[in-house]
Formats: sequence, C-alpha cells, structure tokens
Amino acid sequence: MRRKFDKRILQGGIVLFLVICGCIIFYYVLFNSQDFSAAGARLIRLFLPIIMGAFFAYILNPAMMFIEKRVSNPIINLLFKKSKRNTKPIKRTISIIITMSLFLAFLYAMINLVVPQVVSSIENIIIKFPAYADSLNVWFNSILEDNPEIKELLFTYTSSMEEWFMNSAVPKIQDLIKSASTGIIGGVMSVIKALLNLIIGLIVSIYLLANKELFCAQAKKIVYASLREERANNLINNARFANKTFGGFLSGKILDSIIIGVLCFVVISMFKIPYAVLISVIVGVTNIIPYFGPFLGAIPSAIIILMIDPMKCLTFVIIVLILQQVDGNIIGPKILGDSTGLSSFWVIFAITLFGGLFGVFGMFIGVPVFAVIYAAIKTFVNQRLEKKELPVSTSFYMESDYHSDEIINSGEKIKFVKKTFDNIYVEGKKKVVKVTTEEDNSTNDSTNNQ
Repeated sequence: MRRKFDKRILQGGIVLFLVICGCIIFYYVLFNSQDFSAAGARLIRLFLPIIMGAFFAYILNPAMMFIEKRVSNPIINLLFKKSKRNTKPIKRTISIIITMSLFLAFLYAMINLVVPQVVSSIENIIIKFPAYADSLNVWFNSILEDNPEIKELLFTYTSSMEEWFMNSAVPKIQDLIKSASTGIIGGVMSVIKALLNLIIGLIVSIYLLANKELFCAQAKKIVYASLREERANNLINNARFANKTFGGFLSGKILDSIIIGVLCFVVISMFKIPYAVLISVIVGVTNIIPYFGPFLGAIPSAIIILMIDPMKCLTFVIIVLILQQVDGNIIGPKILGDSTGLSSFWVIFAITLFGGLFGVFGMFIGVPVFAVIYAAIKTFVNQRLEKKELPVSTSFYMESDYHSDEIINSGEKIKFVKKTFDNIYVEGKKKVVKVTTEEDNSTNDSTNNQ
C-alpha cells in the first residue's frame, strides 16, 4: 500500500532551509559589512535620479492636489460644462504645469539669490578669519583685564585654553571652512552631475504625479494577489497611515523651516547682524530636525558672529531663542498639529536613536519612522487586548490590575473581577462596585421606556 505523504515534513524542510539561508546571509553581512555598504551605496547612486523623482513627487503632491481642487477643477468644469468629455487628464495636466512652475521658480530664486550670497559669505569668512580670531582674542583679554577676579579664576583652571584655541581649534575650524568652500566652489563635474540628476528627477516626478493613481492601483493588485484579504487590508491601511504621517510631517516641517528662515533673515537684518543670508539658511535648514535642530544651527552661527562682534552674538542668541519659542508654541502647532502622535519623550528618543544610526538624515526621518513603528505596536497590542476581552484604554492600567478571579486582596489597587469588566473589587471595601457601561445605560433606557 502506498504511504501517504506528510505535508508537515515538507513544511519543516522549507523552514529549515530558510533558516540556514538566513544564517548564511547574516554571516555574510556581519563579516563583510564594508563590501555590503559599498554595494548599497553604488545601488543608491545608480537609482539616485529615480529616488530624487519620487521625493519631489511626494513633497509636491499636496500642492498639486490643492491646485487641482481649487484652480483646475473650477476652471475646466466651467469651460466644459456641457461637454461629456473626460476632463480629468486636462485638470491633472494643468495642475502639474502650475505646480512645477512654482517649484522651479522657487528653485531659481534659491539658486540665484541665496547661493551666491552664501558662497560669498563663506569666502569672506575664510579671508578675514585670522582678523576675526585676533579681534576675539583682544576682546577676551580686555574682559579679563577689567575683571581680575574672573581672570584669576579662569587661569586657575584653564591656563592653556587660549593657547589651545589659537593653536589647535582655530586652524581646524579654518581648514574645515576651506574644505567646505572648496567642495562648493570647486567640483565642477559633481555640480554638473547633480544638475543632471535633478533634471531627470524632475521628469520622473512629473510621470509619477500624472499617474499616481495607476501606480497605487497596481501596488494594491500585488498586495491582494500575495496576501489574504484581512492581511492585505491591514497592510494597505498601515501604508495609508504611514503616508499620512510622513506626508504631514515632511511637508509641514519644510514649510515651517522656510518660514523660520525668512523670519530669521528679516529680524537679524534689522539688527544689522553680519552674514544674514548665510546664518538664516543655516537656521532654516537645521530647523527641520526637531528639538536638536535649533541648537545645531544656532551654535555655529553664534561662533561666526562671536568672532566679529561679541555683543551682536548675544543679540543673535536672544533672537534665536525668541524665534524658537514662537516656532514651538505658535507656528509649529498651527502647521504640523499632532501629525506624529508622539509625546516629547518619544520624539527625543527617536531623534537620538536614528541620529546615532544614520547621522543627520536619521535625525530628520527618525520622528515619522518611529511614529509608524509606535502606531504598529500600539495597534498590535490593542488587537490582542480586544481578543482577550481586556480594556484598551491605558488609564485602566495606571491604578488597576486584571485578574480573572472573583476577588483578589493584594494591596490598595483596584482589581478587575470578571473579563466583562462589569464589576470591580476595591481593596478595603466589603462590597462589589458596579461600573455603569454604555450597554447598561441603553438597557436601562429601554426598561424605562417600557
């Protein structure tokens, strides 16, 4: 008699094979991390125009949808009021043209107005850096001469501070500025390549914006073909949540940083602080990073101003502190709202974790990425609690423990009695307290009506 084949043996063999493959891949990545990183970098450089195009399309999509809703739809509906022609492609084309025109005008303004002044400021700092360092040294010595107590105290603990600053810190800062300037001014081939990638990325973004519904539909087809209905719907909903979190944070933070950069330029120009454009660009760009961004931008800017005019450096620090208070309490909440749903602690945790793993880029994307991870864990926990008929609200667990037994006397905490959560037992009382639920209220209402 022919023996029946056991499918469990095949499944166990497949699992064992996958585990062995996973171990081999892990071993290769662990002991060949440099080759793996180099291959990843080459792959990223290869697909850089596509990545740039996807990024442009992602950040321009809200603007395009707004223009399509507020501008294209009313105009086309008015022009083709009596026509049965499909006007959706015309609306999308007009919206893309307006969006890309505004975006290119913004890029042109940045390149034509901001970049030359930033480069000129860097060149000026390099040329005058020794004079700035000497003036800072003179100012520092004058402060110490007018205050002999401070001078004695400082030289007691930091006798070699000035020597270290002039002989070690100043040359290093000067070399750093020179290398940065060389990278900006020189490297003609790198600039040409970057412009080429930018042009290709803009073309790719136009195709993505024009056919974004088609690409989303194709992705949904793949998901439904690969997964069960429930898991497919969960994956699609999670993707929508991730898109909402990323899109809201990314577009909102960029707009917020542009506003802060412009405000910084206006205010420090009023106080005649030097290198206003360069400092405003630094403050605006670093403001994209939550919490730590203002400090990352203010510290190097304050050092530059300190070498020129220490009193204006103090003025700049006060201006930045006021701007950050305005941003954190007025501008930021109005633009961003609660786009991530994370508390302050988890925001700092996400920035620290992803910043340590991926540097400045990780500090930027850390908050929305961690928000998605946090929401996924929260959803999983709530679903498991609902299956066990446990309360989902966190407030239940602040002063309470769950037990399936009728009465448990173990401290001054409130103890749940049944899985239905209709009854709870309070330690120190001899009676069972009835908790009124919405279901009980509806039952009582129906009884009273009868």
